[in-house]
Amino acid sequence: MTDRPPRVFDPRDDPASDDADHWDPLTVALVRIRRDPRLIVPFLLAGVFLTLVDYLRLEDPIPTVERAVPWSNGVSIDLAYAGFPTGVPQTTTHLESLVGLHPEYLAWGLALYLFPLLAVAAAGAVTIARAMDQPVRLEAVGAVFGFVLAADLLHRLLGSIELLQGMGLVGVPLLVGYLLVTVRLFAVPGLLVAGRSFVEAIRESARRTRGRGWTIVGVIFVVGLSSWFLASVAAGTFVTTALVAPLHAVAIVSLLEWDTADG
Repeated sequence: MTDRPPRVFDPRDDPASDDADHWDPLTVALVRIRRDPRLIVPFLLAGVFLTLVDYLRLEDPIPTVERAVPWSNGVSIDLAYAGFPTGVPQTTTHLESLVGLHPEYLAWGLALYLFPLLAVAAAGAVTIARAMDQPVRLEAVGAVFGFVLAADLLHRLLGSIELLQGMGLVGVPLLVGYLLVTVRLFAVPGLLVAGRSFVEAIRESARRTRGRGWTIVGVIFVVGLSSWFLASVAAGTFVTTALVAPLHAVAIVSLLEWDTADG
């Protein structure tokens, strides 16, 4: 584990920041990306790869679900938030579709499932490490990939947040619980890149997010709604991965630096 803390960025250094007492992670993330546009490069490359995977899935004999246009049958607003920096793919394959396949098809199906997750995990680790002014470590990429995989499997188990949103009043307590857990885990990718173990990252993320819950909920809603909207335009996979995902990743670093500065 590295003892090197994240580099602290103070929004007061930016002339566009008029009130340093009311700054938020997204505002600081935008400033950081404006100053260092190379922060979007890892997710830009990941967006190209995820777009290619969309094409391969559509041409694949394994059953693939294509994302519906939300306003094709009336307006349907979803919070497209995965719990980690990523884009919104236009296709997905249910893992149940892989059951009973011949080994070669099973390997191909698993590759189309795992490699996109590895791509966004690597892009997230590189972006966060650069924002922290730290070297990229292979262990950090592996740790973030483990978190991304666990979060994705949890989303699939829950049937995604759209299911909770469609349950009416019955789903409200579940949605509140989901948001609470998501808020508490918000900083985990950044802490993993900083060298924490999984258990340490979860505990420290829960501690660092206390008292900032509403700020993080705001970040989640901005990221989720922006992803939902941009995923509905042409090349939605690429656009959401190249634009929203790096903003989310740098916002995680901004939150950690905010906590460091306050401490």
